[in-house]
Amino acid sequence: MQLSIGKLATVLIALLITATFVTTAAGLYVLQDNFRTIEDHFDAEAHDTVHNAAFAIRNQIRFYQGILQQVSSNPDVSNLLEFGEQGDIVQWSVTIGRLLPGTLGTALASSQGVVFGDPLTLRVGAACQRDMQYFAAGDTIDYPLLHTDVAGFEHFDLLAKVVSPSSEPAGTLFVSFRLGVLEDILQGIASQGDRFVLLDSQGQEKLQIGDPAEQQETATYRAEVPDTAWELVLHRPPHPRNAYFTDLIVADLAILVSISILMISVARATYGRFSADMARVHTALADVLQGRYRRPERPPAIKEAGILMADIEHLALKIQNQSQELRQQSLSDPLTGVFNRRYFDLMLAHLHEQSRRQRPSTLVVIDLNDFKHINDEFGHAAGDLVLQETALFLRSRVRATDIVARLGGDEFALVLTNMAVDRVEEWLSALVQDHDRRLTEGHGQPLKLCPLSIGVAQIDAHVYSGPADAFNAADSAMYDVKQHRHVRHSRFSVARTHATGSSEAVTPVTSLKEAL
Repeated sequence: MQLSIGKLATVLIALLITATFVTTAAGLYVLQDNFRTIEDHFDAEAHDTVHNAAFAIRNQIRFYQGILQQVSSNPDVSNLLEFGEQGDIVQWSVTIGRLLPGTLGTALASSQGVVFGDPLTLRVGAACQRDMQYFAAGDTIDYPLLHTDVAGFEHFDLLAKVVSPSSEPAGTLFVSFRLGVLEDILQGIASQGDRFVLLDSQGQEKLQIGDPAEQQETATYRAEVPDTAWELVLHRPPHPRNAYFTDLIVADLAILVSISILMISVARATYGRFSADMARVHTALADVLQGRYRRPERPPAIKEAGILMADIEHLALKIQNQSQELRQQSLSDPLTGVFNRRYFDLMLAHLHEQSRRQRPSTLVVIDLNDFKHINDEFGHAAGDLVLQETALFLRSRVRATDIVARLGGDEFALVLTNMAVDRVEEWLSALVQDHDRRLTEGHGQPLKLCPLSIGVAQIDAHVYSGPADAFNAADSAMYDVKQHRHVRHSRFSVARTHATGSSEAVTPVTSLKEAL
């Protein structure tokens, strides 16, 4: 037998009057146990929070340490330490510091722990130098190293040994990161009223998130940060103790008085509100699936629908957070192994801002001509091989400090750092010549490479107001070249600037330079 919402609401209200007396006594009896269960859940959640925060710090440090290990294991680094001039070593250290976000100081040290270059210029303090010497000597140190003795320069140090090809110690790679990196992690995890404190191996406070002046009575939860000598402490206000007993009695009395008055109106209104709320729930679920969920401006009229909406909002936020984490962890293109568009956009914005103080870098946008023909004639597997071969060629032509990225489809981008403007066109000519030589050396293999259309622009904040403007200039120059793709060899065009009054305007070169 089916019941309508209106009739069901009327029956439930009548039963509620009778059940109120019974539930009051039972509620008072079980209320205390329920409150203990809530407190246990609250404590478990707090323990999970501090442990998750400790693991998040560990993961960030492990990520940075992995980068240092990859850099230090590069044979070019050991060769630089053994045969390079001190100026080259210092310049390399400065370049590495610019590429890593959140760094304070970067340096290379000898096998005895002596820093190459001026330590103060490289932002390597006396305590950091002493720790490097202990590390080089093989002494035990509390790792990672925390230094907060200089206000405004609080940081932690990571070290990696550099070994020569003969497996002999060649030196030490030193990078210090601002504690603000860890502060951002803890702020993203902390709830309202939480206060995180990071302690070193001596139990001294090194980092604090939250205002202690706002804290009154708090519960303390501790967790060791894995793979470190640190300990993380969470201070959280205890679960509020409301006057549950009094509230329950008052609520029961209010129900007895009001139910008889509201019975008819509730029965009439319930169906309409329930239908409207169910429609909102359906819409919210569809928005979550499509990734465009927005929190409703007003809450649902029915409590159960409100619970569903809260769960949907929690699910939507969880999906968004997980998607954001995946995007942050994915910095490379899975097909070609070069950097992806996200990393490229981040570095383009960074280098654009950096150009206000240093030599601008050069942006090169590359598009493969007739790539669709390769896919149509040989299949997508062959197209993937063309993309991989092109990425491998580009990586072989750039320096260690340059960036190779796949922007999507058959479009690539290069960022050439610290290259003089008068050297760019010469370098590009050699690039397209070498690439087109490979086009003619296929030896009859079914895999065909594509000629390149190339556009070039300077990443200069004094010329382009934003990084997107620099990219658009290079992209437009590339498309100028692509209009002549019937020419079966690679070409490039350089977007140039000319003075207009007291400012500079950007115009692409109208004549294309043939590389062959």
